Amino acid sequence: MYMKKLTKILICASLFFNFHFSIMAKDAEYQLIRRTYTVNDDGTVDIRFRKEIKLLRNRAITAYADKGETFILYNPAIDQLTINESYTIRPDGSRVQTPKNAFIDQLPRECQDCGRYNGIRERAVIHTALEYNCIIVLDYTIHRKTDYLDEQIILSEDCPIKKYEFIYNINARTQDSRQFGFETKNLPKTHKFVKNQEKAWHLVLTNIPQTFKESYMPPAKDLYPSVSIRFGSNNNQVNNDELLPEAKYVVNELFDNDPITCVTNIRNYVADNIKVNDIPASLLAYRTSTAKETFLSACGTPADKNILLAALLRQAGFKAHTDMRHVFVTIKEKNAEMDYRITANMKSPLRPDGAAVDEQRTIEVDENLPWQGKHIGGGIQQMVLPTVAGSISIAPARLTSDRKAPLLVRNCNEKYTYRISLPRTPNHRLVGKPVDINYTKKGIGSIRISISQEHPGAAVVVVRELNIDVPDGIVTPKQYNDFRQLIQDWNTYKTIMIK
Repeated sequence: MYMKKLTKILICASLFFNFHFSIMAKDAEYQLIRRTYTVNDDGTVDIRFRKEIKLLRNRAITAYADKGETFILYNPAIDQLTINESYTIRPDGSRVQTPKNAFIDQLPRECQDCGRYNGIRERAVIHTALEYNCIIVLDYTIHRKTDYLDEQIILSEDCPIKKYEFIYNINARTQDSRQFGFETKNLPKTHKFVKNQEKAWHLVLTNIPQTFKESYMPPAKDLYPSVSIRFGSNNNQVNNDELLPEAKYVVNELFDNDPITCVTNIRNYVADNIKVNDIPASLLAYRTSTAKETFLSACGTPADKNILLAALLRQAGFKAHTDMRHVFVTIKEKNAEMDYRITANMKSPLRPDGAAVDEQRTIEVDENLPWQGKHIGGGIQQMVLPTVAGSISIAPARLTSDRKAPLLVRNCNEKYTYRISLPRTPNHRLVGKPVDINYTKKGIGSIRISISQEHPGAAVVVVRELNIDVPDGIVTPKQYNDFRQLIQDWNTYKTIMIK
């Protein structure tokens, strides 16, 4: 199964490089991106970034916060930011230095409404002398006081890149290879290592296409070239014994005799009432907040929210712990214990830990429904069929007629049977002919839709069945048109009209 998934991802990555470069209009083009990470002998890290970007279209110049500005996140408590170079090369070759008043420090949007993050800064660099075919050059260094490094960098951007250099040097003394690493994924065949040693890497890529601008995309890490680097050990330890007596009244209000409902109530409380500050862990020196800090401030990172959720569940009497990405809680039902994996950042149905995702996407509904339609004129009423939680949710309007990117979908097996009782007097009949759709698309799935009425006044019987089963939930560009037809038909017949 792993090899099948790896093969499919590689195929998608290959498609990305083979034809994407030539079909997408580009607002700008990077002449060079160079990232250099240097671990110094005192354990500090120097992160140097250089970009040279050529502006080609009006949007790159005028669109707010696009190519005309650069935003550099840093934390003055652990970072020292130095601008090495910043200027614009005009088409005639002349240079215009970025003026001093074009460098503005401000509070990042991600840090608003949470006091303990108010020290983090965003250096806005407002580039000047912008015109068609000019080249913006920016080079800066962040000197970071940290003994730990763990970064994954996606090498693709929203416009093409002529040359990308990634350099990683470890000058700190260490003989333990477990303390450092350099890993790559989805690299094109044209990549080249100028240096590939135990503590020194220099990777060069050329002609990287821009990222896709499509809906329902697979995770970027599975599609685009990326580099992961690490150094040192993360000493941040989560206290999985922490209780939260400060929240006892909240827990009491959320309590329910049904343990599943109780856990869901607590999870929903954290999801709805604790503001999420999605800040890169590196800016916080990979530290998290205690459950008490997050609860009293009503804000925190996604990891902080999971730490709080685990503490609230323990306060409610459940056995719970977190790895910061998920919360694992043990629920006792009918003299048996079951472990569930949940997160404070998504209000999805509770799922047993280790259960296959596809098992959760099977939905079977068989119901008698009263007519709940609305008059729309001409003696016609219409009623929209109910939506079931967890059902497939893909908007046909977001599926373009021509797509070259793979599409991510959750496989499903949904079956609905509705018998809709119509108003007694006068007799009502379906508008239009009965619907009878039944077909299969090989390698993708099948659909069946039947809408019928035996005679005027009789109940309307609706049968809807959809099965999507593509390996790893990836619809390839070759399968896309057939998949799009399935989704269009599935969403077309959701409204019942009577007269």
